[in-house]
Amino acid sequence: MRITAVEIIETKIPLNPPYKLSKKYGVVAFTHPTIVKVHTDNGLVGYGETDAWVGFTSETPETVATVLRHNIAPAILGEEATNIRKLHDTMNFIMRENYMAKGTIDMACYDLLGKEAGMPVYRLLGGNLYDSLPIMGAIGGETPEEAAAAALKTKAKGYHSLMVKVGRDPVQDAQCVLAVREAVGSEYPLILDANQGWDLASAKKFISIAEEANPVLFEQALVAEDIEGMAELRRSCNVPVSVDESLTSFDCARAIIKLNAADVFSVKVCKNGGIKESMRIVELAQTNGINILFNSMLEEGVTQAASLNMALVTKNLYPYGHAYFSPLRLEADITTFSSLIHDGRVFAPTSPGLGVDLLEDVLDRYIVSQTVIKK
Repeated sequence: MRITAVEIIETKIPLNPPYKLSKKYGVVAFTHPTIVKVHTDNGLVGYGETDAWVGFTSETPETVATVLRHNIAPAILGEEATNIRKLHDTMNFIMRENYMAKGTIDMACYDLLGKEAGMPVYRLLGGNLYDSLPIMGAIGGETPEEAAAAALKTKAKGYHSLMVKVGRDPVQDAQCVLAVREAVGSEYPLILDANQGWDLASAKKFISIAEEANPVLFEQALVAEDIEGMAELRRSCNVPVSVDESLTSFDCARAIIKLNAADVFSVKVCKNGGIKESMRIVELAQTNGINILFNSMLEEGVTQAASLNMALVTKNLYPYGHAYFSPLRLEADITTFSSLIHDGRVFAPTSPGLGVDLLEDVLDRYIVSQTVIKK
């Protein structure tokens, strides 16, 4: 099954409502998924996706599309679509990093692998350990009142835990967290995500107040490069610490483990270079006693499906829920992924490949540009 063409589709999709993050990112009003269709000589088409944010990694929606058009897609034409190891070797020879761009091709080829075999990808990865997974909701809010109201609204949707976005003013954010705790009750798991918003002193100040709310996790308080600072934060606070922006590759994972900088890895399949590279990180984490939180980049359903297929085979899963609500935050789901969500849980797909289809009529409304690379 040879690759005959690569279709690159850039989109822009509104969030509904906009999402308030740390001071590093501000308010996010749109997401910019890049959709890839890998066409083959037997007529099968595989779907991939990535969702680059400016400032989250070194990649942007523009660089992803450029690298795919001019570097990666021309190099893989004619290659065997199901030889994923060789495809990675080819992509790595061309580009040393650019994990998000490579991840689109990886996902699409796993989708093709499953479609050719007539089974979901999670069966090809060893078989599912779970029939469904609990979903973690997420909120942001400027004031304690806003945060509490948003938390109650999100909890009412049936989500099993809640990620509270912080990373602005340490004291005000801590007051928001305490208000959320009072609103949702003492047993509802709270994850606090600062998205690189603070330096070490500010993060310590925040958590010294917010730990009164008994959060179950404190994610990425410091800038991505400050692994030593994350390790110091972990040593100094009573809340487990997770890394997200610091974790972009297998080499990053090894550096984090070496410094004992995290209790939990926040894995995002597009950020981490696709299914193959993400599973390497998952397996390394398992060997070192680190749990995996499957998180999202405000992505559409292709990436969510790729992530779900991985989570279903992962032994060292974080127990408090995972970010499979992303398409529901957007103006529209351009895939069938949302149909897998019921009562605050996401269920294993049964269709071959990643288990989702593109809704072409919906996708068409959000296309910014479309390019086909072929011989």
